[in-house]
Amino acid sequence: MSTVYIHWPFCLSKCHYCDFVSIPCTGNEDFAEWGKLYKNVLLSYMDGFGLRDVSITSIYFGGGTPSLVPQWFIDNLLNTVQKHCKLVEDVEITLEANPRTIDSGKARDLRDIGVNRLSIGVQSIIDEDLQMLGRIHSANDAISCVLDMTEVFSNVSIDMIYNRPHQTVASWQEELRTVLQLPVNHVSLYELIIEDGTKLKHLIDSNMLPSISDSSEFFENTITIAEECGFELYEVSNFAKMNDYSQRPDGAIFRTHPGGNPNYGKHNLSYWRYEDYYGIGPGSHSRISFNKKPEKLMSEKIAIAQIEDVQAWREWALTPRFDVETLSKDDEFKERTIMGLRAMCGICPATFDKVTKIKYGLQNKLAKLEENSYIMANADGVVLTYAGILRLNLIVRYLTEEFSI
Repeated sequence: MSTVYIHWPFCLSKCHYCDFVSIPCTGNEDFAEWGKLYKNVLLSYMDGFGLRDVSITSIYFGGGTPSLVPQWFIDNLLNTVQKHCKLVEDVEITLEANPRTIDSGKARDLRDIGVNRLSIGVQSIIDEDLQMLGRIHSANDAISCVLDMTEVFSNVSIDMIYNRPHQTVASWQEELRTVLQLPVNHVSLYELIIEDGTKLKHLIDSNMLPSISDSSEFFENTITIAEECGFELYEVSNFAKMNDYSQRPDGAIFRTHPGGNPNYGKHNLSYWRYEDYYGIGPGSHSRISFNKKPEKLMSEKIAIAQIEDVQAWREWALTPRFDVETLSKDDEFKERTIMGLRAMCGICPATFDKVTKIKYGLQNKLAKLEENSYIMANADGVVLTYAGILRLNLIVRYLTEEFSI
């Protein structure tokens, strides 16, 4: 199983907190040229890395602001993938959108060409905070957009950011309760990270904005309110609308549903399960399995990172040649652990070879974590408990440090 991520690097303006590969658009972007470049890279993956031979479970248009591109551009890329790859019957096709960059007419056009999931960058429903974050929409714009899009798409997710400068836990509780009343079936709730080189970092360093608070209280309240409003945490930042199911009485924070909750984001789950993904566009990354053999416990992976500079990427994509890094067993162990423990899929120690287990003292470490009720372990693998998810970074660091006697 594999996924495809297509990164569109242009936005109407750069948000103050953003350190992604994105630049303000000029209004003169040559979509026909960009379409050819994306197709070049896509076909190169197909010919060089087996993309034609795998089943595609999801396609994700991210950014940047992909809702700025015309419908025919998305249609052409989807047709290319569909023509040359094997899409599963219920393939998830997501497009990121920002309020004021999409309307009901465009949404229907996107739905008609195969897009079946929309992810809307709301971030806040407080006007002053939207301005502080550098967003170009208002709270009313955001709410109206969500309501309009849920009339067109049955699968809508929204993004929010918490622990913003000046924000209190009480104000976040009120804001979150309001947002979770909107008719969406998925929310991504991210803690604000102040990244070097961003305008927000400069404003805080210049004492024009206060530093953000300790995030633990925000996070705990986020989980509590989301579950009260009918959303379950299935990854540290992602919540799916609950369906009827029997809760496991074992204290694990990540519960499972018979057959899985259909509101989980398939594309995101593929990352946490460490499945293959093919990134296309400036700054995109890929992880691709190779030398798959039945006797190998872990499939070996190669990593590919594309050029971040947008103009340099345009030149490179004319005749793309990939810089390939073969991941070591240590790299793969650490990535599997970091990704898996973020989500309800957890990690499966049985997939790690004997040398890796001994090198990192995995058996003893897992026993200690279970003794302290930070993990739940069974034949299927290891997942974090509520107490464990609050200590995620510490637990990951503990497990991925080499064992010493």
